[in-house]
Amino acid sequence: MVPTRQKLAIEGRSRKGAVTGKLRRALELMVWEGLKRDAAAEKAGLASSSLCFALHKPRVLTFHRAECDALRNSLKARNLHRLDTIADDSKNDMARVASIKALEQISDIAEEKQGKPGAGQLPGLQIIIVQHAAPQQHPAEPVEVFSRHGIIQP
Repeated sequence: MVPTRQKLAIEGRSRKGAVTGKLRRALELMVWEGLKRDAAAEKAGLASSSLCFALHKPRVLTFHRAECDALRNSLKARNLHRLDTIADDSKNDMARVASIKALEQISDIAEEKQGKPGAGQLPGLQIIIVQHAAPQQHPAEPVEVFSRHGIIQP
């Protein structure tokens, strides 16, 4: 189907099924520059309600999550250097200890995610026994036991 001339006339409109144009610009402003939704929409040339409505669409949410992941990953290296600087140069001993702990935890978590041998695992074997309750039966009649020498009494 050929788009109408009205659709073609809208400047900055996203292609069907894609996040492009003004919408993409608004999302990038929100993620990379930290602007609030209304400010990002205004700066990108969108109505605030249009951006709000677009944020309910799965393709837009997927793009937004991907941008947030990229931002988070780009900050990781800088944060590691910042923790290292605090551990080395801080005059506050508690801050130094806390940054060292954080660096160690980050290292441990990274090893667990990579599945390195011995990371987060202890040697041994774990056996789990699950007992199912036996179906309730009527109590059996008492049984009298006789020995050769007479009656056995409790």
